[in-house]
Amino acid sequence: MNNKGRAGCGCLIFILVVFMVITGILVHPFSLRTIGSQLIYEDKIFPSDAIFVPRFFEDKKGELYTEAFREYWAGNGKNIWIEDDKILGISILDIVAKTAHTRGIKEGVLKKLEMEGEGSIKVKKTQEAFSKIGLKKVIILVPEYASRRFHMFYSSSKNGGQVVYLIKPVNMSYFKKDKWWKEPMSRDMFLKELSYMISYYFERYKYGEKKDTEKP
Repeated sequence: MNNKGRAGCGCLIFILVVFMVITGILVHPFSLRTIGSQLIYEDKIFPSDAIFVPRFFEDKKGELYTEAFREYWAGNGKNIWIEDDKILGISILDIVAKTAHTRGIKEGVLKKLEMEGEGSIKVKKTQEAFSKIGLKKVIILVPEYASRRFHMFYSSSKNGGQVVYLIKPVNMSYFKKDKWWKEPMSRDMFLKELSYMISYYFERYKYGEKKDTEKP
């Protein structure tokens, strides 16, 4: 009886040690950086019909729009489509247009897209809008931490117009991908993205494509 007790205790200690080793490996900076990199997805970018910039509230410096200007001058898009919204009653398009003018971008290059809804509902409406316009290839600029999610949405959603969507991740100053677990803002963005993707897979495999409850 005593020997069996010691054997059982030893087994539990062994399991505990293994658990501690695995936990130590997972929380190692290299492991955490590797985990963070899984949020990033990037397509090969080539000249397309348009550049699309979705609305991200955390992009307070307008870094996505600045990157859109660079892509435009690089010849990768004929127009820049902005998901419009209002800040203190002022249209985002009007704000971006002022900056674009200082960059030498002609009037008419910027165009607005107004979409209601959330998640796959908004994605579907966006795809329908671009399809009706007649676009064939669209570059979507998103923060790098959201690029995997947008790839999942735009590659898996029904796309009757057969528009090709290219995801371009943008390095944002407020997201520290190499130490996301240390920075409160970066950690918050990481956890939000993780919850969005878990929700996406849960809804997709439990209910199929009948429910559109994911968030963009």
